[in-house]
Amino acid sequence: MNVSSPVPYVKQQLIYLLYGERRIYQLEAKLSILTAVARCNPAELPVIRVLTDQPQAFVGWPVEVITLDEQTLQAWTGDGGYTHRRKACAIAQAGQWAEKTVFIDTDTVFLQSPLKLFSQVDAGQFLVDEVETSWAEALRSSDYLRFSAGLAEAGSAPADDLRLCNSGVMGFTRCNVGIAERAIPRIDAWTPYTGDLHTIEQIAFSFELHGAKVNEARGVISHYFAMKQYVHAILEIFFARYGEGFHPQMPRLALKVPAHRPVPSWLARLSVKWSLKRVPRELRGIGRKLLYGSVMSGDDYQRACKVIWWRSAIDDMRKQGGIDWNQDWPAGLPRLGRRDERAFSEIARESLKVS
Repeated sequence: MNVSSPVPYVKQQLIYLLYGERRIYQLEAKLSILTAVARCNPAELPVIRVLTDQPQAFVGWPVEVITLDEQTLQAWTGDGGYTHRRKACAIAQAGQWAEKTVFIDTDTVFLQSPLKLFSQVDAGQFLVDEVETSWAEALRSSDYLRFSAGLAEAGSAPADDLRLCNSGVMGFTRCNVGIAERAIPRIDAWTPYTGDLHTIEQIAFSFELHGAKVNEARGVISHYFAMKQYVHAILEIFFARYGEGFHPQMPRLALKVPAHRPVPSWLARLSVKWSLKRVPRELRGIGRKLLYGSVMSGDDYQRACKVIWWRSAIDDMRKQGGIDWNQDWPAGLPRLGRRDERAFSEIARESLKVS
């Protein structure tokens, strides 16, 4: 089915948007879909629709695929080149196809039935991922300086109590689809002074929701955007083991996939905490990640995150600076086993461009 073709009107729909050839986003969406199916009685499952320019990836999946062509994606991007404008456009269009719509980012998993999301939506209330902060709080961040100045100059500065919402989940009724339609011109008007702020579509939705009753999806879903690297490593394990095509056992199997960043056992964490007492305070954050990676054990999902913990430690080293890799092992860092030290050193030297 093409986005320009008539789409059957339904009572409830769960909408995903993904584009581009990066396979990992397809795996994100597939895991999210599997957990939605697993958490819901089949007879009550809302219609799941995937808007994508890679329709072949979802052949055989229990979803309706809405194919996006390049012309549509370009039109949705707009003249300002803001990629996430496409989300607002997708929500505005898809919102016409159902009595209730819940849009959800691909990097989510369901902890409870998706019906609990739809139950929080009616003509008088909306659903978001979560309320993150207020406008007054956001203004303390340097990221907002250029944008807030542009709004003030245009006479569009909001009230301090404006709630800034994460749009990883957006739920609304057909009669309220105007929130997305009105968000699009806001995004276009703001483009000249957004700078490096990449959450403009979220702010536009937040403006439209100001004063409305807003419910939060957290608790029903887990949105792992802050720990993508860990979950991506886990996704590779899951889909290598069970395949990327759908089969009836997959929803049940998907519930065994960690919905959070794997950490060592409590006993191993206690041991790490004790070891860090001998590490200089300024290096303890790095040391904790080093040791967590070293003691990760248990199932394949945990072991897959070993290197991810280490790479996170290396990122911290890069930001902190002053760590000398011109010796066998930097002073102050906790020691690992010989094999782990050798493996970590190779990764660190490559990442930090040390000869």
